[in-house]
Amino acid sequence: MKKFLALMLAVMMCVAFAGCTASESDRKVSIAAKTSTLSAEITKEYAAKYGFDIAYYEDSPTMYQAVMNGTNDACYEDRSVIGWAIKESGLNLRTVGEIERPAEYGFAVKKGTNPELIAMFNAGLANIKASGEYDEILAKYGYLENPCKDESAARVESGVKPTKKYVIYSDNAFAPFEYLDINTNQYVGVDMDILAAVAKDQGFEYVVKNEGFDAAMGAVQAGQADGMIAGMTITDERRENFDFSDGYFEDGQILVVPADSNITSIEDFAK
Repeated sequence: MKKFLALMLAVMMCVAFAGCTASESDRKVSIAAKTSTLSAEITKEYAAKYGFDIAYYEDSPTMYQAVMNGTNDACYEDRSVIGWAIKESGLNLRTVGEIERPAEYGFAVKKGTNPELIAMFNAGLANIKASGEYDEILAKYGYLENPCKDESAARVESGVKPTKKYVIYSDNAFAPFEYLDINTNQYVGVDMDILAAVAKDQGFEYVVKNEGFDAAMGAVQAGQADGMIAGMTITDERRENFDFSDGYFEDGQILVVPADSNITSIEDFAK
Protein backbone atom coordinates (compact mmCIF):
# COMPACT_ATOMS: atom_id res chain seq x y z
CA MET A 1 0.00 0.00 0.00
CA LYS A 2 2.80 2.38 0.86
CA LYS A 3 4.50 1.59 -2.43
CA PHE A 4 1.23 2.24 -4.29
CA LEU A 5 0.74 5.61 -2.59
CA ALA A 6 4.32 6.57 -3.31
CA LEU A 7 3.90 5.61 -6.95
CA MET A 8 0.64 7.59 -7.21
CA LEU A 9 2.30 10.60 -5.62
CA ALA A 10 5.17 10.40 -8.07
CA VAL A 11 2.76 10.18 -11.01
CA MET A 12 0.75 13.13 -9.74
CA MET A 13 3.91 15.20 -9.35
CA CYS A 14 5.01 14.37 -12.87
CA VAL A 15 1.59 15.29 -14.26
CA ALA A 16 1.57 18.52 -12.31
CA PHE A 17 5.07 19.39 -13.47
CA ALA A 18 4.18 18.60 -17.06
CA GLY A 19 1.04 20.69 -16.74
CA CYS A 20 2.99 23.65 -15.40
CA THR A 21 5.57 23.30 -18.14
CA ALA A 22 2.92 23.11 -20.81
CA SER A 23 0.98 26.08 -19.46
CA GLU A 24 4.18 28.12 -19.19
CA SER A 25 5.21 27.32 -22.74
CA ASP A 26 1.68 28.02 -23.98
CA ARG A 27 1.48 31.34 -22.18
CA LYS A 28 0.41 34.09 -24.52
CA VAL A 29 2.93 36.84 -25.18
CA SER A 30 2.00 40.02 -23.32
CA ILE A 31 3.31 43.42 -24.37
CA ALA A 32 3.11 46.41 -22.04
CA ALA A 33 1.97 49.80 -23.31
CA LYS A 34 1.47 53.27 -21.87
CA THR A 35 -2.08 54.45 -22.45
CA SER A 36 -2.91 56.94 -25.20
CA THR A 37 0.65 57.05 -26.58
CA LEU A 38 2.16 56.32 -29.97
CA SER A 39 3.84 53.27 -28.43
CA ALA A 40 0.38 51.98 -27.53
CA GLU A 41 -0.76 52.42 -31.12
CA ILE A 42 2.20 50.43 -32.43
CA THR A 43 1.67 47.74 -29.79
CA LYS A 44 -1.99 47.45 -30.76
CA GLU A 45 -1.06 46.94 -34.41
CA TYR A 46 1.44 44.19 -33.58
CA ALA A 47 -1.04 42.57 -31.18
CA ALA A 48 -3.61 42.36 -33.96
CA LYS A 49 -1.01 40.94 -36.35
CA TYR A 50 0.57 38.36 -34.05
CA GLY A 51 -2.12 37.71 -31.46
CA PHE A 52 -0.33 39.24 -28.47
CA ASP A 53 -2.03 40.38 -25.30
CA ILE A 54 -1.64 44.03 -24.26
CA ALA A 55 -1.36 45.32 -20.70
CA TYR A 56 -1.88 49.07 -20.34
CA TYR A 57 -0.16 51.27 -17.79
CA GLU A 58 -0.62 54.92 -16.82
CA ASP A 59 3.06 55.80 -16.60
CA SER A 60 6.41 54.71 -18.00
CA PRO A 61 8.12 53.64 -14.72
CA THR A 62 5.33 51.17 -13.92
CA MET A 63 5.51 49.82 -17.46
CA TYR A 64 9.27 49.34 -17.21
CA GLN A 65 8.89 47.47 -13.93
CA ALA A 66 6.30 45.14 -15.46
CA VAL A 67 8.79 44.15 -18.16
CA MET A 68 11.67 43.73 -15.74
CA ASN A 69 9.71 41.50 -13.35
CA GLY A 70 8.32 39.32 -16.13
CA THR A 71 4.69 40.42 -15.88
CA ASN A 72 5.01 41.43 -19.52
CA ASP A 73 7.46 40.30 -22.16
CA ALA A 74 8.36 43.66 -23.70
CA CYS A 75 7.16 47.18 -24.40
CA TYR A 76 7.63 49.95 -26.92
CA GLU A 77 8.94 53.31 -25.75
CA ASP A 78 10.41 56.52 -27.13
CA ARG A 79 14.06 55.76 -27.78
CA SER A 80 15.42 58.87 -26.05
CA VAL A 81 13.29 58.27 -22.96
CA ILE A 82 14.13 54.61 -22.42
CA GLY A 83 17.77 55.33 -23.21
CA TRP A 84 17.81 57.91 -20.44
CA ALA A 85 16.05 55.56 -18.02
CA ILE A 86 18.47 52.69 -18.63
CA LYS A 87 21.50 54.95 -18.31
CA GLU A 88 20.43 57.09 -15.37
CA SER A 89 18.50 54.51 -13.34
CA GLY A 90 20.39 51.36 -14.27
CA LEU A 91 17.26 49.54 -15.38
CA ASN A 92 17.73 45.88 -16.21
CA LEU A 93 16.43 46.44 -19.74
CA ARG A 94 17.82 46.83 -23.23
CA THR A 95 16.54 48.07 -26.57
CA VAL A 96 16.53 45.94 -29.71
CA GLY A 97 16.05 46.61 -33.41
CA GLU A 98 15.72 49.92 -35.20
CA ILE A 99 13.52 52.86 -34.28
CA GLU A 100 10.01 52.88 -35.72
CA ARG A 101 7.66 55.74 -36.52
CA PRO A 102 10.16 58.62 -36.27
CA ALA A 103 8.18 61.76 -35.52
CA GLU A 104 8.36 65.10 -33.72
CA TYR A 105 7.03 66.21 -30.36
CA GLY A 106 4.81 69.25 -30.35
CA PHE A 107 3.14 71.68 -27.96
CA ALA A 108 -0.63 71.19 -28.29
CA VAL A 109 -3.89 73.05 -27.73
CA LYS A 110 -7.49 72.01 -28.28
CA LYS A 111 -8.29 72.19 -31.97
CA GLY A 112 -9.60 75.61 -32.94
CA THR A 113 -8.67 77.27 -29.63
CA ASN A 114 -5.79 79.36 -28.27
CA PRO A 115 -4.17 80.15 -31.63
CA GLU A 116 -2.23 82.93 -29.91
CA LEU A 117 -0.56 80.37 -27.66
CA ILE A 118 0.60 78.35 -30.67
CA ALA A 119 1.84 81.53 -32.34
CA MET A 120 3.84 82.52 -29.26
CA PHE A 121 5.27 79.04 -28.82
CA ASN A 122 6.41 78.89 -32.45
CA ALA A 123 7.97 82.35 -32.32
CA GLY A 124 9.65 81.67 -28.99
CA LEU A 125 10.96 78.31 -30.18
CA ALA A 126 12.49 79.90 -33.26
CA ASN A 127 14.13 82.58 -31.12
CA ILE A 128 15.62 80.25 -28.50
CA LYS A 129 16.96 78.05 -31.30
CA ALA A 130 18.63 81.02 -32.96
CA SER A 131 20.08 82.33 -29.69
CA GLY A 132 21.57 78.96 -28.74
CA GLU A 133 19.44 78.55 -25.62
CA TYR A 134 17.65 75.57 -27.17
CA ASP A 135 21.03 73.91 -27.81
CA GLU A 136 21.98 74.48 -24.17
CA ILE A 137 18.78 72.80 -22.98
CA LEU A 138 19.31 69.70 -25.12
CA ALA A 139 22.99 69.54 -24.19
CA LYS A 140 22.03 69.64 -20.51
CA TYR A 141 20.19 66.33 -20.98
CA GLY A 142 22.70 64.83 -23.39
CA TYR A 143 20.63 65.18 -26.56
CA LEU A 144 22.41 67.83 -28.60
CA GLU A 145 23.23 66.35 -32.02
CA ASN A 146 22.52 69.10 -34.53
CA PRO A 147 23.10 72.59 -33.10
CA CYS A 148 20.51 75.18 -34.12
CA LYS A 149 22.26 78.37 -33.01
CA ASP A 150 22.21 81.04 -35.71
CA GLU A 151 23.26 84.50 -34.55
CA SER A 152 22.45 85.96 -37.96
CA ALA A 153 18.78 84.95 -37.76
CA ALA A 154 16.25 87.76 -37.42
CA ARG A 155 14.06 87.73 -34.33
CA VAL A 156 10.63 86.21 -34.90
CA GLU A 157 7.67 88.15 -33.54
CA SER A 158 4.36 86.45 -32.77
CA GLY A 159 2.34 89.66 -32.85
CA VAL A 160 0.57 88.53 -29.67
CA LYS A 161 0.24 90.55 -26.48
CA PRO A 162 -0.63 88.01 -23.76
CA THR A 163 -3.42 89.07 -21.42
CA LYS A 164 -3.77 86.01 -19.17
CA LYS A 165 -1.84 83.40 -17.25
CA TYR A 166 -2.05 80.13 -19.17
CA VAL A 167 -2.73 76.75 -17.62
CA ILE A 168 -0.42 74.16 -19.14
CA TYR A 169 -0.69 70.45 -18.40
CA SER A 170 2.10 67.92 -18.66
CA ASP A 171 3.04 64.34 -17.85
CA ASN A 172 4.28 63.43 -14.38
CA ALA A 173 6.80 60.67 -15.14
CA PHE A 174 8.44 60.89 -18.54
CA ALA A 175 12.06 61.57 -17.81
CA PRO A 176 14.00 63.42 -19.01
CA PHE A 177 11.21 65.51 -20.55
CA GLU A 178 9.28 65.94 -17.31
CA TYR A 179 9.96 64.33 -13.96
CA LEU A 180 9.96 65.20 -10.27
CA ASP A 181 13.26 66.33 -8.82
CA ILE A 182 13.13 64.81 -5.34
CA ASN A 183 15.69 67.30 -4.04
CA THR A 184 13.61 70.35 -4.91
CA ASN A 185 10.16 68.74 -5.19
CA GLN A 186 9.82 70.54 -8.51
CA TYR A 187 9.13 69.14 -11.96
CA VAL A 188 12.07 69.53 -14.30
CA GLY A 189 13.13 68.27 -17.71
CA VAL A 190 13.51 69.16 -21.37
CA ASP A 191 9.86 70.17 -21.80
CA MET A 192 9.85 72.23 -18.62
CA ASP A 193 13.00 74.07 -19.70
CA ILE A 194 11.78 74.71 -23.23
CA LEU A 195 8.42 75.99 -21.98
CA ALA A 196 10.14 78.31 -19.51
CA ALA A 197 12.49 79.66 -22.19
CA VAL A 198 9.66 80.22 -24.68
CA ALA A 199 7.47 81.95 -22.10
CA LYS A 200 10.32 84.24 -21.09
CA ASP A 201 11.04 85.09 -24.71
CA GLN A 202 7.39 85.85 -25.43
CA GLY A 203 6.54 87.47 -22.12
CA PHE A 204 3.65 85.29 -21.05
CA GLU A 205 2.91 83.76 -17.66
CA TYR A 206 1.80 80.19 -17.05
CA VAL A 207 1.22 77.55 -14.41
CA VAL A 208 2.06 73.89 -15.02
CA LYS A 209 0.05 70.95 -13.71
CA ASN A 210 1.89 67.65 -13.99
CA GLU A 211 -1.03 65.25 -13.83
CA GLY A 212 -0.05 62.48 -16.28
CA PHE A 213 -0.29 62.10 -20.04
CA ASP A 214 -3.91 60.89 -20.19
CA ALA A 215 -5.01 63.57 -17.74
CA ALA A 216 -3.22 66.24 -19.76
CA MET A 217 -4.94 65.27 -22.99
CA GLY A 218 -8.30 65.09 -21.24
CA ALA A 219 -7.83 68.49 -19.60
CA VAL A 220 -7.01 70.16 -22.91
CA GLN A 221 -9.95 68.57 -24.70
CA ALA A 222 -12.30 69.48 -21.83
CA GLY A 223 -11.15 73.10 -21.88
CA GLN A 224 -9.64 72.84 -18.38
CA ALA A 225 -6.17 73.54 -19.76
CA ASP A 226 -5.00 76.02 -22.37
CA GLY A 227 -2.33 73.68 -23.70
CA MET A 228 -0.03 70.77 -22.98
CA ILE A 229 3.62 69.88 -23.41
CA ALA A 230 4.40 66.27 -22.57
CA GLY A 231 6.63 64.65 -25.15
CA MET A 232 3.50 64.43 -27.29
CA THR A 233 4.14 63.00 -30.73
CA ILE A 234 2.48 64.85 -33.58
CA THR A 235 0.31 62.42 -35.55
CA ASP A 236 -2.45 62.81 -38.13
CA GLU A 237 -4.90 61.12 -35.79
CA ARG A 238 -4.16 63.59 -33.01
CA ARG A 239 -4.49 66.51 -35.39
CA GLU A 240 -8.19 65.71 -35.49
CA ASN A 241 -8.49 66.93 -31.89
CA PHE A 242 -5.44 69.11 -31.33
CA ASP A 243 -3.58 71.98 -33.01
CA PHE A 244 0.17 71.59 -32.75
CA SER A 245 3.12 73.92 -32.67
CA ASP A 246 6.15 73.38 -34.83
CA GLY A 247 8.00 70.25 -33.78
CA TYR A 248 10.60 70.82 -31.08
CA PHE A 249 12.18 67.36 -30.75
CA GLU A 250 12.35 64.31 -33.01
CA ASP A 251 12.21 60.80 -31.62
CA GLY A 252 11.05 57.30 -32.54
CA GLN A 253 9.70 54.14 -30.96
CA ILE A 254 11.89 51.17 -30.08
CA LEU A 255 11.28 47.70 -28.65
CA VAL A 256 12.37 47.21 -25.03
CA VAL A 257 13.03 43.79 -23.46
CA PRO A 258 14.68 42.45 -20.28
CA ALA A 259 18.47 42.77 -20.40
CA ASP A 260 18.93 38.98 -20.46
CA SER A 261 16.34 38.36 -23.19
CA ASN A 262 17.38 36.72 -26.45
CA ILE A 263 14.69 38.61 -28.37
CA THR A 264 16.05 40.60 -31.33
CA SER A 265 12.80 41.89 -32.89
CA ILE A 266 9.05 41.92 -32.34
CA GLU A 267 8.77 39.11 -34.89
CA ASP A 268 10.66 36.79 -32.54
CA PHE A 269 7.64 36.70 -30.25
CA ALA A 270 5.54 35.28 -33.07
CA LYS A 271 7.76 32.21 -33.55
